[in-house]
Amino acid sequence: MNSEELKECFEYVKDLILKCGEILKEGFKDCGEVMTKANPSDVVTIYDQKIEEILIGGIRKKYPDHKFIAEEQAAKSKEAQVLTSLPTWIIDPIDGSLNFVAKSPLVCISVALTINEDLVIAFLYNPLTNEFFSAQKGLGAFLNGNKIKVRETEVLQGSTIATEINFGTFPFVRPQMMAKLNLFFENHIRIRTLGSAALEMGYLAKGTFQLFLCERLKPWDVAAGALIILEAGGVVIDIKTGEDYKIMQPNIIAASNMKIALELKKALDGIDAKLEEEGKTPKILYEKFIAAGGNIKDLR
Repeated sequence: MNSEELKECFEYVKDLILKCGEILKEGFKDCGEVMTKANPSDVVTIYDQKIEEILIGGIRKKYPDHKFIAEEQAAKSKEAQVLTSLPTWIIDPIDGSLNFVAKSPLVCISVALTINEDLVIAFLYNPLTNEFFSAQKGLGAFLNGNKIKVRETEVLQGSTIATEINFGTFPFVRPQMMAKLNLFFENHIRIRTLGSAALEMGYLAKGTFQLFLCERLKPWDVAAGALIILEAGGVVIDIKTGEDYKIMQPNIIAASNMKIALELKKALDGIDAKLEEEGKTPKILYEKFIAAGGNIKDLR
């Protein structure tokens, strides 16, 4: 797609997302039946499904050759999700579904487009708070039409990090999670957890947070937020390698600059090395959990 075609595509999908925002607001009043997927914390409503169907249907009508990697579609499919060079939309119809069913307004519709496995368009929309983040590669990041930039900081200490800590409910993740929290406390890093990773990334892009850390997420949780952060002047790196993050394996540190991103990575590497020595990494503990007959679906 050339620049004019991308601009037209941007406006077309933006209008679709705005329409879906009205559906989200309708469901916020009464979301109806709440269903669970992989575990009790992984919930879905008819509004997740409805919004995803409208987005995919609307995009496919105008762009029949485009592909999709979408949360609810993936949940129904037994096939692995594969990103190719073809134009592909990565969609989370409601990021923060637990917030949605609990009537917390910290939710958003997350939509990103990749071409040649590269992020080129991104949207995050929270119709409940009237926050519409958007970005096009090379053209900057915007909130409600106003250009946004990350807030610079040169030191890790005293910064604010957004992260999701609910994975600590899994016993095999808990030692690592507690070690990370201790690291934040010791360095006077303020912690925020909103229950919507995508929204947290949007807030980093506009300067509310200086850091974002999350592992074990899915592509649709992160893709749109990643481009918005990059276009706002921030960085998004792989938590293990320190290189550019992988869209289909989003274990990431995002930050307002590379200096504090790498400083945090170094501290996290130290935590993982210590846990490895003690035999308490999530991988080791998970293998023991399964060997002992544990079942993730039984965890609350």
